[in-house]
Amino acid sequence: MKILGKYVGRELSWGIILTLLSLVAISYFVTFAAEMGNIGQQEYTSTTAALYVLMKMPKIVQEMLPVATLIGALFAFGGLASSSELTVMRATGNSLLGMLWRVRKVGVVLIVLAIINMEWVVPSAERSARILRALALHESVVEYSSDAFWLRDGEYFVRMEHVGSDGSVFGLQWMAIPQHGELSEVNYASRGKHDGSGWFMEDVDTTTIIQGTASTDLQITTVSKDSVQHPSTVSQGLIRLASRTPEDLSTVELLRYSAYLSSNGLDSGSYWNAFWGRIAMPFSIIVMLVLALPFSLSEGRSVAVGKRVVIGIFIGVGFYIINKVLIGGGEVYGFNPVLTAFSIPLLFFIIAIALIRKRGL
Repeated sequence: MKILGKYVGRELSWGIILTLLSLVAISYFVTFAAEMGNIGQQEYTSTTAALYVLMKMPKIVQEMLPVATLIGALFAFGGLASSSELTVMRATGNSLLGMLWRVRKVGVVLIVLAIINMEWVVPSAERSARILRALALHESVVEYSSDAFWLRDGEYFVRMEHVGSDGSVFGLQWMAIPQHGELSEVNYASRGKHDGSGWFMEDVDTTTIIQGTASTDLQITTVSKDSVQHPSTVSQGLIRLASRTPEDLSTVELLRYSAYLSSNGLDSGSYWNAFWGRIAMPFSIIVMLVLALPFSLSEGRSVAVGKRVVIGIFIGVGFYIINKVLIGGGEVYGFNPVLTAFSIPLLFFIIAIALIRKRGL
């Protein structure tokens, strides 16, 4: 039985690997074609574009892994069914669920690799890609610390605790450091927004520091104002780029950031949906594995491999699109993020179990 498990697991692994590589290769060339319009601007060369697109691939792998699992499993199980190997396995007393249990190690490896990719590879690659592109196009770079964003605006160094997708900023602090390098002014605003020409800030505390003749002779004054307008040398688009996207965060960081937004009364819907989507990812991989086997067996030897692949593409793409639409609709209409993340995988899992029972456990 161990030999049978290794054989089926090897066929399944190769099917998933080849399918995933094919999907990633297609996505690479499509993404590269979209970047060709920037080639030749400033220092953005074809080599830079190729590296930038390469750094975007871990995110593509994360999105395509469930689809690749289904298509690859259909390809592998379909081949076994076409050569009557699945029929022989069942004739010797192996049930469908028993065969899935024997290839459980493949599922575990896929889940572990997906978690590693989500937690460490994707956040690092997304940040690196953003910085590479900004430097090549001579755009200002927003630096990230563990709890805030930093950028330089003329003589001011600006710290932002949270930047919304609409460009609104919460916890805005900017410090004036002239050419001689001494801190001369510190401003803090609870809320602000960049309107394209400058900053408009609310609830502002301005602290002015005047250096006397002696090193210890400092004059510090603090003034509070309801609102302040301040000119800016950076664009509104750059401020929006500072918005922390879910792809920039690991799952733990995403949980903390979502909780922070919720506790401060800020819009956290997209972040909670992204968090629960990541929690549902391992379950989606398992569902795709379970769904592939009954479809492979039900078609039997009469169906060509090409048709099995087409079936897998339709089912996998349908799963991907329906899931994306439901999550997007959940953000707009305020659906429970747990429900939107698990409903479609759970529905497909129920369909898979029903098909397996119909074919015989």
